[in-house]
This record gives sequence, structure tokens and C-alpha cells, in this order.
Amino acid sequence: MTCLESRVSALKKLIFLLILPLLAIPALLNAQGLDELFKEPEIEVIQPGEEDSLFYAADSLHYNNALEQIRLFGNTQIRYHSFEISSDSLLVDLKNKLAYSQGNTVMRDGDQIILGEDIAYHMESQTGTMSSGISRMDKSFYTGENIRKISDVAYDVDNGSFTTCENEEPDFWFTAKKLRIYRGDKLVGKPVVAYVNHLPVFYFPFIVIPMQSGRKPGFLIPQPGFNNLDGKFFKDIAWYYPYKDYADLILSLDIYERTGWRAALKLDYLRRYMHNGNLNASFQRRNAGMGYYNDWSLRLNHHQDFANKASFDANVDFVSNKRVWESSSDIDESLAQTVTSTLSYRQPFLGSNLNLGASYTQDLINDRATISLPSASFALPTRPVYELFYKPERRPTKWWSDLNYSYNLRMDHSGNLDTSQSQIMDYIWSNRVDPADSSRISLHNLGLKHQLGLSYNWNAFGWLGFQHGLRYNEAWFDRDRNGVNFVRGNDYNAYTNASFNIYGIKNYKRGWLKSLRHILTPNAGISFNPDFSDNSRFYSFGGINLNSAGRSANLNLSLDQKWQIKYGKENRKLNDVFTLNSRSSANLLNPQQRPFESISHTVAFRPGSFNLGNLTLPKTKFRLSGLSLSYNAQYSLSHSLYDLSLDNWRISSQYLSQSLSLSGSAPYQTYFTKDKNRIFDPWQKKDSLSFDSQSFESNPNTWRISLAHDMSAASRLFEPNAHNLRLETSFKITQNWALSYGNYFNLKTGEMLSQTVRVTRDLHCWKLDLSYTRRNDYWEYKVALFNIALPDALRFQTSDSKKF
Repeated sequence: MTCLESRVSALKKLIFLLILPLLAIPALLNAQGLDELFKEPEIEVIQPGEEDSLFYAADSLHYNNALEQIRLFGNTQIRYHSFEISSDSLLVDLKNKLAYSQGNTVMRDGDQIILGEDIAYHMESQTGTMSSGISRMDKSFYTGENIRKISDVAYDVDNGSFTTCENEEPDFWFTAKKLRIYRGDKLVGKPVVAYVNHLPVFYFPFIVIPMQSGRKPGFLIPQPGFNNLDGKFFKDIAWYYPYKDYADLILSLDIYERTGWRAALKLDYLRRYMHNGNLNASFQRRNAGMGYYNDWSLRLNHHQDFANKASFDANVDFVSNKRVWESSSDIDESLAQTVTSTLSYRQPFLGSNLNLGASYTQDLINDRATISLPSASFALPTRPVYELFYKPERRPTKWWSDLNYSYNLRMDHSGNLDTSQSQIMDYIWSNRVDPADSSRISLHNLGLKHQLGLSYNWNAFGWLGFQHGLRYNEAWFDRDRNGVNFVRGNDYNAYTNASFNIYGIKNYKRGWLKSLRHILTPNAGISFNPDFSDNSRFYSFGGINLNSAGRSANLNLSLDQKWQIKYGKENRKLNDVFTLNSRSSANLLNPQQRPFESISHTVAFRPGSFNLGNLTLPKTKFRLSGLSLSYNAQYSLSHSLYDLSLDNWRISSQYLSQSLSLSGSAPYQTYFTKDKNRIFDPWQKKDSLSFDSQSFESNPNTWRISLAHDMSAASRLFEPNAHNLRLETSFKITQNWALSYGNYFNLKTGEMLSQTVRVTRDLHCWKLDLSYTRRNDYWEYKVALFNIALPDALRFQTSDSKKF
């Protein structure tokens, strides 16, 4: 084959290979269709990438691509997560993740704002430094030459200061060479100097100030001091622990140089709709000069509610000896002669309540005790008799619908413990004579008493009310005074009463008094009691008793009078402003007893409080405003109508008590007001729930004088058996000084039983509290200086006491 033929053959093969795909196109068109060939291409959706956590803004910026730096100018802002910097100019180093500011700078770290200069901040580690910084945390301010953020919640401050004073020029502050601030937790500094008006007053090697809001566990500030009896002491070395929202626990220790130590536990708890209460327990080992004594006290109050409307209450109060309260500042504790503990359980039953209980009373003076364990009671209040047979939808109008019954049941086990050495069986059941002293015995009794009443009430003529009734009592005893076991007894009586009301009303068209109403209620009743003198063989204890008197028919007469008024332009009502009650009785079956031998009267005057308006002192501009006067008085006596004479009116059992209170407000001038620190106002929103401490300064009553007087006498009122006067006063002398004074004076003996003086000085951010108490042979003074914003954290106090 020639060379030309070879080339032609190769060209034919190439043409065939080119034509073959063209021949396949129709088949391809038939297989897929024209729509598939000319289908619009799919648009690829590009998912957005993760947003950069670094945000920056400014009026202008310059980006250096080579150095990977951004310079921001004018209203600059950088935000990285919860951290934000604002300044006139900023430099952001993207390569090293650093941010720098120049000049005045505002830095936000969460809810904290720091103002200063020249910030250097590392965005990845979220740490940095600032020069000449100032910040605010809650109610306090701190400053420093250099502030370094070392972690998410901690800052180190060089040559810093701290204050809770809200003035632009603070009244006090602390300075420290080094401060560490744990945001929302505490402030730690060393060494620390306290300044008051640029005068250094305290030095501390170190200081820890809690800054937490709310209930947080931790140690409380102890109270150092000195007195002549205990020597040097530290009180309230305490640890506080809150358990969720339900309880607060305080463990405390008092250490005395000469007399020993005391440990205490205090617990308060509350669970809504379930239970609440408190516990106070203490133990002390005390040197009384003749050796050491171990004394303890326990006080518990608990209330428990159950789903079936039942409830349980416990009021427990035990002490080993009265010595445990000798140094107590509570007057009620130091003067207490008895302590009582009770347990009670109430269960709804038959439309009423079944009560179970126990009680224990300890005589701290005579070393005796009484116990009731257990006791039970059930009472059905007065109900119509027809409800025992059927309960109609409406009250019947028949005469028998006014026939009523009542029932009471009481069971009690009582014991009197009067032995020198009580044993466990003395609290359970033991009737024995003290072998060391035959005059002291332990005696127990057990009994059950039923009370059944039947009464009938009706009205005659629409105004005269009658009540007739029968009462029957039956009691079961474990024994009687003759030594007979398991005995029973009863008593019963019948009575009838009649009463009505007489109304008199007088209206006045002029004057302050608008209307006067007088209500007169006469009452007459007679009761008959058979001879139950045989019941004298039964014991009487814990509400279990029977009538042991002879046969009697007592006529009881009483007259109750009330005066009610309307007064003023608004026709204000004053109910029972004046009352007078008179009572007497006579035994119609006892000819040896004079009828109506004794008549008792009780008169009460209760006008309440009156607004006296304002008073301006003559020839002055001094004005007392909001004057208010309150007065109440009650007087009672008994007297006889027989053998009266000018020298002897046969008056007995006199008692007079009255109280008077006068209060008002006086003007006070505030001098040299200081501007508040408003440096953070442009960057902080005002909390609508917060309050200014000065919002409580305008107390409407800036002074008060209160007197309480009581006296009792057998026959002559001005020769009393007891005569006492109590005085309570409080005065706000100036805008910052306040004085209160109280005393308890025995007018019969001329002896001052107790008195208390208290002086307080408002130091703007601080308050000084000085108090002195003296009662009988005991005196005590206390001095406390505390910060108003942080009263628990910044408190300095001391006290002294002595028993003569």
C-alpha cells in the first residue's frame, strides 16, 4: 500500500469517530427529553459562616493589612462577648488578639463599669490592665492607680481605695497598697488605713469586706470587748449558713478571759404552707468564783400544718439554771421566774376540733415544776338540738328551734414535782415524799370531765331576751383524797337570765360633737345549785374539778353602760369611748350572808388618739406639726352597802391603770449639703426597685413621750400595795442626733427598777449607737459603730457589764 493510501485510510477512521457521537444525539434526545437538556442550572446555597464574636465600630478606621491592625477614631467601641471598651481612639491587634485604648476609657465587664485611662486587654484570655481606674459595685466605690483583671471575677488594684459613701467627696474611705476584688463576693486588702474626712483613724494589717447581696454562707464579724467581771472577751465568733430559701443557721462562740466560754446555735426556718419555727440553744461553762458551772438553755418554737387542716405547735423552753440568763441583755429573761413549755395538736373532728397537748412549767426560784402530760379536750359549741335528728335547709321557725345544747370533754394528767432530786418516774407517775425533806412531795393526778349544757333562748315583746338552761358536770378520778381508787362525782345547776337594751341618742347641730349615743343593758339572773359539799373529797387539777359548795340560789344583777360618739366634720365614730359595768349577787338561801354584800364596778375611758394639729411657739418661728395625743384609762373597785361611814366607805380591791402618749414632728435644718457621686449616671440605668437611704429620713414622728401608770390597793387608793410608773421617750434632737430614754419606777418604794438610755448619731454613711442599761444590781453599756450600707460587714462594737 502506498503512502497516500495509508493517509486516506487513517482520515476515514477519524471522520467516523467524529460522526458517531452526532448520530447518537437523536437517541439521547428521545431518552431524556428537551426539558432536561435546557433545564436551569441549580444555584448552590452557601451557608453563612459563624459570626465573628469581635465587634468594633467608630467614626473612621484605618486597617494595616501587613500588621493586621485596625486603628479606630471617634466614638470608638469594641465588644468581645460580654466585654466592651469605649474610648476616643482604639487599636486592635488582630494577630495577637490585643486591644489598646488611649485617653479616657469606659470598660464594661458584664454588669460592672470601670472608668479610667489607657487600657491594654487580651481578648482571648479576657485579662487586661487599666490606669487611674474607678468602679462601682452595688453600693460601694473603689479606685486604683492600676487595675488588672486577672480572671473572670477577680481584679487586682494597686494603691487603691474603697468607700460606701455616695458623696462626690466621700466622708470616709479605706486605702490599701494592694486590693483584690472578687466581683459580687468580697474585697480583700492589705495593709489598710481607714480615713474619716482625710484623718486616718484605723490601721488594719488586712481586711476582708463581704460584698455579696442576699444570703451567703460565711463568718460574721465578732465583737471584742472588756468588762470587770469577764475581763477581755470575744463575742459572736459566728459562722452563718443559709440553706436554700428555707433556713438560716448561725453557730457562735463567746470566749471570756476570766469566766469561761459559751457556745450557741440559732436556727430559723420556713416552708410555706408546711412549717415554720426557730431554735435557740446554748451551752456555757462559767467560772463563778467557787468553781465552774455547766449551764444550758433550749428554746424551740415550731408550727406544722397538715393536709387535713390539722396542725401541730411546739413551744419548748428549758434551762438548767437561772444562771444562764444572768448576763442577758433581755430584761424579760433576766427577770424571769418561771419557764413554760407546751405541745399541742389540733385535729378537725365532728365539726369541731380535738385538741391534744402537754405542758411543763419550771419554777426557777423555788426549784419546783408542774407537768401536764397528756391532756386532751373536745368541745362542741352551742348548737340547735334539732340538728341531732335532721338538718333542714332553712332554720325552722318553731319554738323548739331555739333549744340548744353544748358538750365539752377534758382529760388531764397533772403532776406537781417538789423534790430535791427528781427522778425519771417523777415526770411520768410517782407519788412520793422527798426523803431529804418531808414537806416536799411529788404528786400526780389523772381525771376526765364531761360538761353537758342545755339552753333555751327566746324574746318577749320583741325586746326582752330570756335564757334558761341546765348544766351537768361529771368527773372521773384515779383516786380521791381518802385513797379510794377510780372514783366519780358530779354536779349540776339550773339558771335563768333576762336582759334588754335601752338606747338614748342626742344629736348636736353645732360644735365639735355631732352625736352621742348611750346604751344601757340591765341583766338579771338566778342560778340554783344543790348541796355538793361531799365533792370536797375530790382533787382539783388541770380543769378537772367539781363544785363542792353548799346549797345556794344566787341572784345576779348587772348593769352595763356604753357611750358612743360621732365628732368632727367627717362624722367620725368612736365606739365605747366610755363604759361603766356594775355587778353584784346575793345568795337567797343563806340567811347568814347579807344580800348584795359586795358590789363591783369597772369604768373605762378609751378616747383613742386625737390629732391636735400644729403648734407654733410664741414669738418664735419654731413649729411643732402633726401633734397627736392618745389616752386610755381603767379603774375598778368593790364596795359594800353595809356599815358605811364617813371614815370607812367599805371600798376594796381597787386597781387603776392609765396610759398617755404624745407625739409629733419638729423641723430640722440641713446645713452643708454635699453633692452625690454621679460619675456613673451616664452609663447606668436607675433601678426602679432601689431606694435612696435618705428616703427614710422624713419620719413623720420625730419625737414621742409615753407614760404608763398602774396602782392597786386593798382599801385606800393612795395607800397602795403596788404603784408603778413606766416612761418611754424618743427625740430626734437634730437631723443627725437622736435620744431615747425609758425607765420602770416603783413609786411605792421610790426604787428605780430599770432604766435605759440610748443615743444615736447619724454619720451619713455610718451610724454611732451608744446605750446604757441598768436594772436592779446589774448594769451594761454598748457602743457600736457600723456602716449603713454594710451593717454586718463593717461593724465595730464593744460592751461592758457588771453585777454589783
